[in-house]
Amino acid sequence: MSTALVRLYPPAIRERWGSAIAEEVGRAGPRSWLNSAIGAGRLWLHPGDWPETTEGETSRVVATALVAVSVVLTLWLRAAGVGSLSATVDRPASSAWLVPILAGFALATPLPRRSGLGRLVTIVIRTLAAPALSFGFLCLLANLGAFDHPAGVTRVLFVGCYWATLFFGGIRICVLVARAGRVVVMPSAHRLHIALLLVATGLAFAAAQSLALALRTSFDLGSVMLICALATSAAALLVTGLDLRRRRP
Repeated sequence: MSTALVRLYPPAIRERWGSAIAEEVGRAGPRSWLNSAIGAGRLWLHPGDWPETTEGETSRVVATALVAVSVVLTLWLRAAGVGSLSATVDRPASSAWLVPILAGFALATPLPRRSGLGRLVTIVIRTLAAPALSFGFLCLLANLGAFDHPAGVTRVLFVGCYWATLFFGGIRICVLVARAGRVVVMPSAHRLHIALLLVATGLAFAAAQSLALALRTSFDLGSVMLICALATSAAALLVTGLDLRRRRP
């Protein structure tokens, strides 16, 4: 169990103090498990406390975590339906929440190195080839009419394959960011600080917009969970972004 708890900590913490944490947790026993998990969660919100074991590691891990949060929320929105949220040009008022998020991602995007461009292309192809093929296969089946009127077990299989492909693609995108971070120029702590604040602002707008719609109509478990997820993610990114100010660029 101590090994599993150590894996909850940020990579830099694991590399520097992982063995000491595991030893302490093993010595304290089950009564320390909850506190260890809470401590790991707190450290994820405070990248300014992470040791820089390798150059650019903090920026790489924070950027990967940002993408992971975004992937989870995107899949959640896809499953729940956007409701009052939209992302279309013809509805600027209800799409305004997306503007700071896109601006934040633009700031957090790493820049390729000329010397590492070939390696970057190789990493992209190797990482995204499988999900791209899976998605292409689903599109082919859809164009052939295989999804027109599925029923029973066939419908369950199709829906399962669809969501499995989306989850697989989301995971591989996170893997891509982690791998590519070693061959690109990662954004500085200052840029990430601003990027996280912008994304947090967009998520807060999305949560407020969803809450306003729920108040006008009616609450249900799905909308409450979505609002809580958006608000919690916004708060977490806000705290993390503010903490990054303590790290030198």
